[in-house]
Amino acid sequence: MKKNNRFHILIPVFNENETIVETVRNILQNVDYNFEILICYDFDEDKTLNILKENFKNNPKIRYIKNKSRGFNLALITGIEISDADAILIYMADDHNNSKLINRIFEKYNEGYHVVCPSRFVQSGNMKGVPFLKGVLTKLASFIIFNFSTFPIKDATNSFRLFSRELLSQLTLESNKGFTLSFEITAKAHRLNFKMIEIPTVWIERTRGESRFKLLTFIPLYLRWLFYIFQTTLTKKN
Repeated sequence: MKKNNRFHILIPVFNENETIVETVRNILQNVDYNFEILICYDFDEDKTLNILKENFKNNPKIRYIKNKSRGFNLALITGIEISDADAILIYMADDHNNSKLINRIFEKYNEGYHVVCPSRFVQSGNMKGVPFLKGVLTKLASFIIFNFSTFPIKDATNSFRLFSRELLSQLTLESNKGFTLSFEITAKAHRLNFKMIEIPTVWIERTRGESRFKLLTFIPLYLRWLFYIFQTTLTKKN
């Protein structure tokens, strides 16, 4: 097992509350690999920065990356462009449940997978506390994509994923709105035949703070990559 590989954990933030401390502390305590946390933020006045700097003073494993533009996807793209690690993991600021899973994700990368997808829809996976409509549409979209295309991932839309630098270096990232970046990268990895794997995860919806996921606004953004996957499927069948 190659623990000398360097990994960056990208956490996009936007005026997070004190619970971000639990997220970061869990990662620092539970991850065994050579990693660094990149906090990707939009503006200098974001209160998240003071919260983290007060609780993790001068911690060498935490770096702050200012978004070149605005928004979740573009904050991550800025982090990806700045990162020089062997792989990057996208991790949510309000995820207090999956820090121990990160070691297994990195192990799968070291086994040769370019995309490692924690999945809510494989055996032992689950999602809890999700609003009814969001849950139904998320499950329905993933069911359709997995069962009616060649896309090998059962949880298509989860942002929580690891991507290899080898894969990312071959892509032009296009998602500039919403939360679709992980979906885009995985769809393009599928078209390029990169090796990917799913492992179970449990997602618990945030109970404090405000979610920025606006369902009806973001549906067209996800549909773009759904159609991309079906185009890939038709190409592979011909």
